[in-house]
Amino acid sequence: MQVSSEEEAYNLYNEYALNKGFSIRKGVTWKTDGVLRQREFLCSKQGHKEFEDPYDYKKYNKLDTRTGCQARIRFDVKNGIWSVSHFNDEHNHEFASPKEMCNLRSGRKVLSTH
Repeated sequence: MQVSSEEEAYNLYNEYALNKGFSIRKGVTWKTDGVLRQREFLCSKQGHKEFEDPYDYKKYNKLDTRTGCQARIRFDVKNGIWSVSHFNDEHNHEFASPKEMCNLRSGRKVLSTH
C-alpha cells in the first residue's frame, strides 16, 4: 500500500485502528542527511512507562495504560512515496468496545467530524 504524505499515512493507520478499537501514536523516524526515510506509527499501548522516582512529588499521577503491545506499521519513504514496509497486528490487550470508541485519543478529531 502506498500514500503520498505523512498525514495520509497517519490517517490510513488511524482509520484502521479506530475500526478495530485501538488508538495509535507516532513512533520514531529515521533520517539520512536530514531526509526522512522511515516513520513508524504504534499502538498507543506500545512500550512501558519510563521509571519514575517514587519520591518525586507530582500533583497528578497519570494511570499507566501501556502494556508492551507490539502492534505497529512502518512506512519507507522514497521520492515522496510512502510505502508500507512492516506491519504487525498482534495486540496483547483488549480492544475498545463501540461505547468506548469516543474515548480513543487518536480518534477524537476523526469521530467528531463524522
